[in-house]
Amino acid sequence: MNSSKESIKHFWIDGQPIVIPSLDDWQYLQTEPVLDGNRVTGIDVPWFWSTLEFINQYPELQIGLGYISTTWREWRPYIFLHIESTVQRVHLETLTCDFCGWRGRSANPMLPDSYMGEGVLGKRFQLMKAAEKYPIFPCPNCGQSLPRHSIWVEH
Repeated sequence: MNSSKESIKHFWIDGQPIVIPSLDDWQYLQTEPVLDGNRVTGIDVPWFWSTLEFINQYPELQIGLGYISTTWREWRPYIFLHIESTVQRVHLETLTCDFCGWRGRSANPMLPDSYMGEGVLGKRFQLMKAAEKYPIFPCPNCGQSLPRHSIWVEH
């Protein structure tokens, strides 16, 4: 598949070129994981497709692809949260509230893996530090603190 398709959106996020395929493009990549002649990694595992299905329920979340490095020309997925008129890299994780037992997905910007890739690796800690400005969400059920740095929780 060629990333110049009209259905594939292009962005610069944190200095990294990112492409965001349409749902139809993702389905094609599932059977043929090659984009612009380069392999797409990380989408050959079952959790990726359940995550994509989950993300499609929330317009504030997106999943895109970026190059791992300028020399290692493979694509890898990244998850983004639209927050406060900007786009923040996040890791989606399932949390359980220690107080009431609520269990759900949250977005955490503090995992270094979200910042691996062309254009961002050298400034990953600076980008993570900048993400500290976002408010941390409490448990949506009881209002107590969740066990991780959640800047979004499923609703």
